[in-house]
Amino acid sequence: MPKIERIKKRHLLKKREQRDEIARIEQEIGASIEGIDVKSHLEGGVLDDGSRVLLLNGEIVFFQHEGRMYPALRALLNGLIDVPRITVDMGAVKFVVNGADIMRPGITQVDDRVKENGIVVVVDENHGKALAVGIAKLSAKALRTATSGKVVKSIHHINDDLWVFGKD
Repeated sequence: MPKIERIKKRHLLKKREQRDEIARIEQEIGASIEGIDVKSHLEGGVLDDGSRVLLLNGEIVFFQHEGRMYPALRALLNGLIDVPRITVDMGAVKFVVNGADIMRPGITQVDDRVKENGIVVVVDENHGKALAVGIAKLSAKALRTATSGKVVKSIHHINDDLWVFGKD
C-alpha cells in the first residue's frame, strides 16, 4: 500500500492517454471499466514515493503498488469496475478493515472468476460491501478445497491512508 501524504504531480490525461491507460488497466486486471469514457476528467498523479494514481473527479480510483495497478475501494463502491469477490463472515470483518490478510476459515463464498495471483475484492456476507482489495494466493477451485492458512494478501482496506485521503 503506497504511503499517501500528497500527490506531487497531477495532470489531466489527454483523450488518447486516457484510452490507453484504461485499456492497459482492463487487460492487467482482467475486468472492464464502466463509467469512465473520453468525456470523463481522468487525472494522472504521482505520490511522494513515486507510485502512480489515477483520479476521477478528485477521488483516487486506481493506484499502483509494486508496479501493478489496483482499483481503489471507492472505484469498486461506485461500480466503476467489477472484480472477482470473496465473501467473509462477520467475525472476520473487524480484522479485514484493519488490514489483516484473509484466512481461509473466515471465507463463506468464492467467486468462480478468482484466479491465483489475481486481484479480488473482499466483501462482508451481510451487506456485500467492499472492505478490502487484495491478491488471491489460490484459484477459486483450490480456495474452496483449502481448509486453513492465508489465502488473500490484503493490499488496500477501509481506513488505510488511501481510503482516508479520499474523504472530505
